[in-house]
Amino acid sequence: MGLALVFLLVLGSIWGVSITSAKLAVQAFGPFSVVFWYSLIAFLVLCGVSIIRRKPPPLDARHLRYYLASGLIGFSIPALNNLIVVQYVPAGILSTMIATAPVFTYAIALVARQERFQVLRAGGIALGLVGALVILLPANSLPEAGMAPWVALGLLTPFLYGITAVIISRYMPHETDSMTLATGFLGISTVFFLVGMLASGTATIPWPDIWPGSPMVLWLGVSSSVAYVLYFQIIRMAGAVYLSQVSYLVVTIGVVAGMIVFGERHSPLVWLGIGLMVAGLVFVNLGQFRARRA
Repeated sequence: MGLALVFLLVLGSIWGVSITSAKLAVQAFGPFSVVFWYSLIAFLVLCGVSIIRRKPPPLDARHLRYYLASGLIGFSIPALNNLIVVQYVPAGILSTMIATAPVFTYAIALVARQERFQVLRAGGIALGLVGALVILLPANSLPEAGMAPWVALGLLTPFLYGITAVIISRYMPHETDSMTLATGFLGISTVFFLVGMLASGTATIPWPDIWPGSPMVLWLGVSSSVAYVLYFQIIRMAGAVYLSQVSYLVVTIGVVAGMIVFGERHSPLVWLGIGLMVAGLVFVNLGQFRARRA
């Protein structure tokens, strides 16, 4: 588990910083352009590695279905949703919302009958829901009342991540290594974003340098190429339950980065909501570890 822990720490750091980085990039170029360019950069980086390794992604029907499902549900739609929502809500709050993915994962796994009902984990889901409502419902919890619908939309991302976790754990082609799967995954996403960018009429080239937007797009692309290889590798090495611990790092780094870069300050109600969601994550994950040991 030592190497898996190192991978987990690196992945959490990348994802925690990425929300703030994405907000800086979107302010300069708009969501469709940002997400297309950083997806393309990540895909090209992994393509280059694939050429060196002489291991192109398999393109048979089974792998294509897997790339399509995981790429669209697990990356394309959530990434675009994040870039839209982060324009209207503090980066720290969005980081917390995204980190509730394990709560949604357990709820979806229950519905799909991949998990059994357990009081501890069900209590965690309830706490996470209460935490979200504490942030969403009171008129004076958010910096602006108009942010509430955008915070609600932000919950779509962890919901989709929950669906992806169930899909990946059930249908992963285990004979294909993590870097190859990540390459196919990002290839599908890049095509999706290219179509969306052209259809929206918002195509922008983020170079020559526009500070800090251009460096952030480059960082997002290179870091994503690393992040999604680690994502598949952690699931392969330690399972989705272990991977879900990345949520704690995303919350901590995302909230702190938002406070440092954007000077974000949160009301007591928002801190209470964040605390309840983190407590929910703790209960869900404790229950998962107990079930795994049993």
